[in-house]
Amino acid sequence: MISFRWEELDDISHSRVLDLGAGTGRHLRALDAKGAWVVAGDLRPEIHAASGGVVQLDAHHLPFLDASFDLVVVSEVLEHVPDPLIVLQECARIVSPGGMVVISVPRCGPEAINWLLSLEYHSVAGGHIHIFTRGELSALAREAGFATVKTHHSHALHSPYWWLKSFVGIEHSPKVVPVRWYERALVSELMGRSPLLTHIESIANPVLGKSIVLYLRIDR
Repeated sequence: MISFRWEELDDISHSRVLDLGAGTGRHLRALDAKGAWVVAGDLRPEIHAASGGVVQLDAHHLPFLDASFDLVVVSEVLEHVPDPLIVLQECARIVSPGGMVVISVPRCGPEAINWLLSLEYHSVAGGHIHIFTRGELSALAREAGFATVKTHHSHALHSPYWWLKSFVGIEHSPKVVPVRWYERALVSELMGRSPLLTHIESIANPVLGKSIVLYLRIDR
């Protein structure tokens, strides 16, 4: 499940990339397939190998030299961290001149519905502690020294899925038949086996997109 659009990025073959908050490596594998040299960084890494190595880190204090990376991907991270501004300032420090930082967070509207439907959704350890409007996210990026080049919404099909899970109970949801059916449909779309669902999502993204994506460059 890739949050960004390849056509909005520079050519990343042979580029130095940091996947910050790499998680299970969903972006890492796609970036690696494009020929990038990728460092996977996470507070609790769930992967064991990356072309540039796997680093356990705190996003507030990145253990890299200034201008170390051509691209930094920060997908679904800022909603988890105590101080997102410091994280963005660290990203500004480590990205090279002319490089890009791509961030995505849950979009305000769909995320607020999940919070209303389920305390469990955002109260678990390590869960979401911020909801960002587009204006708030853009303001944070400006304060960190970035200019926003492009923005869009992604993952429209995931909004109703998480509303359903939140409504029936996150822990209980795997036992609920409609949730299982919906999950199978999402997997089919993610694996490229359902062009129809992919087309529906592309049409629905501006309205229902679960995530908002910003493409940033240093404002010099």
